[in-house]
Amino acid sequence: MFSARRYGETLTVVINVCDRTRTELLERQAEISAIEKRLDDLRSGYGGVIAVEGAPGTGKSSLLHHLHCKAVDSKFLVLHARGNEFEASFALGAVAQLIESMVEDPPDGELSARLHASRIAHLLHGELPEEARPTEWRALLHELHQVFLDLAGDRRLVLLVDDAQLADLPSLRFLSYLAARVGRSPIVLTVAMEPRGPGPAADLLSAVVTSFESTVLRPAPLSLRALEQVVTETIGGPDPSAIAESLFEATDGNPMLVRAVLDEAATGTGRAAGTSLDRLTERAPRSLIRWIVRKLRSLPEPSLELAQAVAVLGRATEPWVVERTTGRAEAGVDKALAALIDAEILVNGPVLRFTHPLVCTAVQDSTPLVTRSQLHARAARALATTGASPEQIAGHLLEAPARADQRTVRSLLDAAAAATARGEPDAVSYLRRALREPPADRDLPMVLSRLGTAELSVDHEAAAAHLGKALEHTSAPDARGAVARDLAWALAAGFRFEEAVTVLADTIVGLPASDTLGDLYDALSWIGRLSPGARDLRRQRLAQIEERTAGTGFPGTVHGLLEHLWNGTDARRMADSADQVLRRAGLSAENGVGWSAALTASWSLAICDRLPQARRALRTVTDESRRRGGHLFHLDHCLRAYVELQLGQVSAAAELAATALEASESAGRPTIAQPIAAAALVESLIELGELERATTELSSRELLHAESDTAVHLPLLRARGRLRLALGQTDAGVADLLRGRGLDAELGPTAASVGMWAPLVTALHRSGRVREAQELGKEELARAHGFGAARPLAVVLRTLAATATPDRALRLLEEAVDLLDGSPALLERARTLYAHGRLLGRAGKSSPARAQLRLAVELAAECGAYPLHGRAREELLSLGVPARGPGRRKRSPSTLTPSEERVAALAADGLSNRDIAQTLFVTVKTVEWHLTQAYRKLGIVSREDLSRALETSAAEHR
Repeated sequence: MFSARRYGETLTVVINVCDRTRTELLERQAEISAIEKRLDDLRSGYGGVIAVEGAPGTGKSSLLHHLHCKAVDSKFLVLHARGNEFEASFALGAVAQLIESMVEDPPDGELSARLHASRIAHLLHGELPEEARPTEWRALLHELHQVFLDLAGDRRLVLLVDDAQLADLPSLRFLSYLAARVGRSPIVLTVAMEPRGPGPAADLLSAVVTSFESTVLRPAPLSLRALEQVVTETIGGPDPSAIAESLFEATDGNPMLVRAVLDEAATGTGRAAGTSLDRLTERAPRSLIRWIVRKLRSLPEPSLELAQAVAVLGRATEPWVVERTTGRAEAGVDKALAALIDAEILVNGPVLRFTHPLVCTAVQDSTPLVTRSQLHARAARALATTGASPEQIAGHLLEAPARADQRTVRSLLDAAAAATARGEPDAVSYLRRALREPPADRDLPMVLSRLGTAELSVDHEAAAAHLGKALEHTSAPDARGAVARDLAWALAAGFRFEEAVTVLADTIVGLPASDTLGDLYDALSWIGRLSPGARDLRRQRLAQIEERTAGTGFPGTVHGLLEHLWNGTDARRMADSADQVLRRAGLSAENGVGWSAALTASWSLAICDRLPQARRALRTVTDESRRRGGHLFHLDHCLRAYVELQLGQVSAAAELAATALEASESAGRPTIAQPIAAAALVESLIELGELERATTELSSRELLHAESDTAVHLPLLRARGRLRLALGQTDAGVADLLRGRGLDAELGPTAASVGMWAPLVTALHRSGRVREAQELGKEELARAHGFGAARPLAVVLRTLAATATPDRALRLLEEAVDLLDGSPALLERARTLYAHGRLLGRAGKSSPARAQLRLAVELAAECGAYPLHGRAREELLSLGVPARGPGRRKRSPSTLTPSEERVAALAADGLSNRDIAQTLFVTVKTVEWHLTQAYRKLGIVSREDLSRALETSAAEHR
């Protein structure tokens, strides 16, 4: 191994890494072959030149090291030198290094004595000839040449000069002289050099490279495949390919940069605790920082300042922008820029940038923070005169020092508006920076309110603090109403419901007529029902509020729809009201909380079993909110997950819920969306059969045993209860479901909870609490009939069937199957068909059982409900029929279901709805449902047409 003294600190690091990995010469076979050919020629007495050209860090020194080892193995005399900027003024300094390297390791014989003779001392330490005396120069060069010929003798001589571009000019003149003559002598001259701008040194080195005796090697960057091998053999990690890709992107395969990063990673130095391997290139290695600083200081002034400016700018298309960013006069800038390009630190082109991203990082890391801040401030001012985008300017202002400059505030506000318009999260950073400037007193409320609104989806506590201050300083009615609305939702996001109710009520009472009153009433109606405390406080404040609205009613956009939702009455009227809201309302705010009307209406459609319409509406709400900068607290994703689950898209539901759950933890703190998102994810994972993951998702967020009295925890209590029942934890599951239903009753049951607690009926019955199960079943059935939506009613009927006698269970399941016939609620259809087919099989009705189970298997597979699919398939196999049977028979839209046929026939015979209900052991509401469906399918409007229509339908389907 070379010593640090001979080949520098960086090379020592490289060799250390390479000794451990044996990969220092990866993808260098062509260069190695050329070197070995030259050494073979030298054995035969023929010399030559090897010129290794390349940008810094391309592996030139590694090739010289390989050549050194091979030459020593061949018993050749090897002398070496290294150019450096500190000895560039020492005449013949590089030649002196060559001689000194031999003194450290003298060859055998009398030659070493001759080296100390006055001849060598005169050559190296005497005065050099003047430039105007070429004859004297020729004599000196000839004598030096003769010295090295004598040194070569019979052993052959290999001269190695690294970093030749930094060597002194007299030494370069000698190397140029020697290069033209080594072909006729037993000497191989090897020179490694970096690109250099025009000048005497470049001309002399060009003579060496273009010599007739020269073999020119230009090492290429390492490929991605080579980096994968290096990463695997050095630091490993769970995904070496990903680390290699990141490394390749940052270094472009430059070996020195790669090895500097990997050496620091292998030793653990310079890397923050906990830094993952795939983030290795986020900071530059310390060895690289030291190298780039030395390199830049060796170049003409102001190269260092120019490099720092380009590093701050990232990419610069106008050289004068770089000049203004440096803060230096134009003198010397062009020369320094050319030097940076010649040294291949910067790329010459229409866009100024660093050759390697990691070098840019090293320059940034080496720049003091104060200097960097000043550079960013100058960069922002320079870019502002070029018509740069607001975000480009603001990116620099974020790093610039605050100076109470109102132009800076305006630029940051413009950037925040542009980011919000595109749905990007950078608006928060821009507005926080604007607040630090700070803004003028007249602009402070506006900046505070815009910042608080932007923070709603990322940090609800910060949003509440800023919006609270904004409310104190805002007096304009519309602006004050908008700030109060957003403040209330920020408080509600952190479960501070009573504070939110107080803000809303106080603002409504104190606000004159304003366009934002409707939003305030809608928010009050929503938030005031999210906890018992908020509910009671809302009731106390309503009297005061109603005095203000006496005779005018509530102006909220969704007041009527909310009444339907809270009271849990007629599903059809509720759905019609939701349609009207969606047509009329859209999003209620350009910026801020704009979901209360549109999201409420979309969710109401889902509750009313209008699942495809709800899916479309929720997607529109999400897209519009993102486009217009509204904040939904990720509740839209939660609700979309529930809709997709009911539609049978179980995997899609799980993905949406997982996304919402991750996003619902604002700045590390849970928001109101967390329990809803967690519940949606657990419900989806139960259907996927991933019970262990569902448990982990809850326990990792301390939700497995969480207790709360808020409405947003109702879905969590249901999902957690179902999970525990599926895990065989019956008592714990029943306790969760009982707690949830009790809280639901305390808050006031809503349409959303119709059929929600049906699993509790089965759980109570299985645990021997039959009477409780029966009473609860009656209550749930009455609510489902009263509401009138098909899916919740089918859920309750299916649940009750598990507690009923076989005959009654068959009737209940038959009714549930009929209710869901043709329904897009595929998951519930699959569950009901499975339950019906299973019971039919138990009753010995194999043929209809097989038909229902086949449909259940097909639907469960389509949904991705794997446990349900497995149970249905096993049941079908138990009947002696392969699970894969004929395809599903699609019912004609005009074909009546068996239940509809029976109800219609009895009605045609003159029985009243009550008589039909008593005859068939069903409720009057069920009879009305079936008759409505029959009228629609038969195209009639009254009982008088039933007989004729039934006869016509029977004839068409014979």
